[in-house]
Amino acid sequence: MMDIKDELDKDNVTLIAIGSGTPEQAKFFMEKYNFTGEMYMDPELTSYKAFSLERGFWKTLGPRSLVKGMKAMAHGFFQGLNAGDLWQQGGIFVIGPGNNLLFAYRNSKAGFHANPDEVIAACQMPQDSDMDDSEIITPLMP
Repeated sequence: MMDIKDELDKDNVTLIAIGSGTPEQAKFFMEKYNFTGEMYMDPELTSYKAFSLERGFWKTLGPRSLVKGMKAMAHGFFQGLNAGDLWQQGGIFVIGPGNNLLFAYRNSKAGFHANPDEVIAACQMPQDSDMDDSEIITPLMP
C-alpha cells in the first residue's frame, strides 16, 4: 500500500494496518518497509474475524501461494522473519464517513492482493449517505 500512499494522502485517506504480532514486530515491520501509516496490533484476531478474513494452513502454503512466492522472489522480494499468526490472511477495506464500507478485498491466499487502482478509485468515489445497512460496519476501535 505504500506504493499508493501519496495518492491516499492527497485524498485525505488515513492508511491503517492491523497486525497479529507483537508491538516489537510491528516496529520492525514499519522500519523495514518504511510504513508511515497508523499501525495497530490484534493478536487475538478480533478484527480479522469481524471482517471475515480467511485463515488456514493451505491458504498460506498451498500450491498457488507457493507459485506466487517464487515469482516474488524472482523479482527480488524475500520473506523476512515471520511475525504473528502465519496462517491468517489479510485484506484491504476502505471505510468512509458514517462507517460506510466502500471497498472490501479479502485475500483468499498468501500473495493474492487487491488491485491498488481499485483501492484508489474507492477512496475517490462520492460518499452516498443513502447506502443500505448491509454496507455499514461497526467501528473496531474507539
